Amino acid sequence: MKVAVAGTAGLAQHITRAAAEEGHEVFMLSRFVAPSLSPHQDAGLTKTSNQQRPQLAEKGFRVIQVDYSNPASLHATLIGVDTVISTVSGAPQLALIDSCLTACVRRFAPAEFEGVPYERPMIEQGRKKIDTLNRLREVREKLQSTAFCCGIFYEWFGPGGLSRSGVSAGTILETMPTGRVFVGDEACYMLDFRNERATVPAYTEKGGDVYACFTAAADVGRFVAKCLNMETWPEQLRMRGERLKLLDFVRIAEAVRDSEELHEQTIDAEEAEDWKQVSKLEALIAAQRGELDFLRANANECLPEVKTLSLKQWLSKAWAHEA
Repeated sequence: MKVAVAGTAGLAQHITRAAAEEGHEVFMLSRFVAPSLSPHQDAGLTKTSNQQRPQLAEKGFRVIQVDYSNPASLHATLIGVDTVISTVSGAPQLALIDSCLTACVRRFAPAEFEGVPYERPMIEQGRKKIDTLNRLREVREKLQSTAFCCGIFYEWFGPGGLSRSGVSAGTILETMPTGRVFVGDEACYMLDFRNERATVPAYTEKGGDVYACFTAAADVGRFVAKCLNMETWPEQLRMRGERLKLLDFVRIAEAVRDSEELHEQTIDAEEAEDWKQVSKLEALIAAQRGELDFLRANANECLPEVKTLSLKQWLSKAWAHEA
């Protein structure tokens, strides 16, 4: 099966590597242009060799450069591709969907991956994802799709956070009036492992325990690769390493940190005037509402051969030489 993975960050690499191990013909789509190279133009199609991304070529990845603002570039690249897995978002992803339609691609998976679709209207990037999902629903007779949902990446809680892990460069939140807030560094979400601090929404508005699902990015890659072998996809494929009460999440971190108790931090919603603080609060409220939790993990059920890491295993390995 010919598979294209849009993006070249860590998650895209995990998916691409795992898909190749499953025997698929797979390549990555990149917007990267090396300043020392002059890619040739051919009827709007821009192509470059792996020399453009030598660090990826050294790892064995095949990379094709595309211009998401140029439909001809995308269309020509996707001819003959069966399945596209996206790790890019916003306008490039919408352009990718349109080109999948013109190139007769059979299946598409959007850059979804963490929360449960249609349950996060408040945060800006959540609304953008809803636009993508609505577009896929409009064209579902022509383009099969699924949302791969994995809960929270363990990599948020490692040294350097999500950005240093390579899974993602992080998230830029569009805000007013200050413009933009970067989210993705170490300790920016729920857990500051290095300094023994935690900020979690422990209880729902009705007083119940808050749960969330968690998964390692490498395990997500293996699940996605295995799901390529399915003839048809359901609307969602949910996977997880663990489903935990957030209070238990804190206890696990304490055990790995060998700390009697992590320091608790609070955010007062009425006093959160800094936009970075507001973005953290919105993300915590999303978890409290259950956007990152699901009872049934149908990908785990269908693919019992995929053995996942527990949070304790992952934290222990990630911090073995740093904490």
